[in-house]
Amino acid sequence: MEISEAERKYAQAALVVFQRYGVRKSTMEEIAAEAGVSKPTLYATFRNKDAVLGGAIRLAKGTAIRSVAQAWSDADTLAEKLDIFFERLVLAGFDMLHQSPDTAAFETALGEYSQDSIAATRRAEVAAIARLFEGAQGLAEIGTSAEDYAGFVVASAMNAKRLVQTRAELEAYLAILKASVVKLLDA
Repeated sequence: MEISEAERKYAQAALVVFQRYGVRKSTMEEIAAEAGVSKPTLYATFRNKDAVLGGAIRLAKGTAIRSVAQAWSDADTLAEKLDIFFERLVLAGFDMLHQSPDTAAFETALGEYSQDSIAATRRAEVAAIARLFEGAQGLAEIGTSAEDYAGFVVASAMNAKRLVQTRAELEAYLAILKASVVKLLDA
């Protein structure tokens, strides 16, 4: 999920504009102005607003995933590592969805580029969690791989983020999910 310096600059500007106006109401002109470049310069990097949204998704989610991986180096237990993942990717995403206009586009995508970015970031999230689960005895007992179980955990957490009404409800759900994972894998 590496992006070029120009993509990073324009995606950062897009995040600011999307936060201010929402994804649907934002224009390429506003994003270019925020980035301090002309519209043709922006279009040379991102062919349309969906491509800019894809870049913004890759930037925001990539930054969050790297921050999770870095924080894991200071965590000792699986429970602590799951708490970090849930706080920085699931709960922070829930907060974002409820604080800004039209941020659901970061979760549901508008077009091909943003859908591809969401899929790529989801694969990165699953890969990160799968590394935590590798070699766990409990996986053999239920006949699944670290990657498949990680996919289940990530999908469960991310779907809960979209379905619950309150942060407290999501925190309760994630506590149950974490307890289930720890019970199975740390046994």
